[in-house]
Amino acid sequence: MSRLLALANWLSLPCRFFARLSGWLLLVLMAVILYDVIGRRYVDTGSFQLQELQWHLHGAIAMLCFGWAYINNAHVRIDLVSSRFHERTRMKLELLAIALFLLPFMAGLIWFGIDFAHRSFIRGEGSPGGIGLSHRWIIKSVIPFGAFLTLVGATSVFLRVLVALRRPDLLTDPWSARA
Repeated sequence: MSRLLALANWLSLPCRFFARLSGWLLLVLMAVILYDVIGRRYVDTGSFQLQELQWHLHGAIAMLCFGWAYINNAHVRIDLVSSRFHERTRMKLELLAIALFLLPFMAGLIWFGIDFAHRSFIRGEGSPGGIGLSHRWIIKSVIPFGAFLTLVGATSVFLRVLVALRRPDLLTDPWSARA
């Protein structure tokens, strides 16, 4: 069980790394927004490219943080029914939900997302209308990568909950990302 816990902790590392990277991307996003707003208002330098860059940065930040949100139990969850269940029942439901829903959905998102980004790359897809950003494949590549990070994070949570069910003495809090 301690090996599963060590593997779960190891699997959470990429999620943590890209969440920290996304924190820095938030600063870049803030700088782009400030430049765009001040430029449009006072210098007449606003552009569609700056607005698209804002959307792309925002989307990348969200996709890169989903895995981190999952391992830290910071995601949206509807607990109307499960809050009435015993802790062990909630853990079993978590295992079932990960195995039946989250992992297959993320695997499908990776599979189709890679094709989505690849087709964009092959076609040299850019912004519609030609006045925005080129290389649309870059932002489309973040979709399967973010899904991969979420899959890795979900696997980490799955292993941690499995350990919590079999050896609860090894964990102080099964819902916590740190053992």
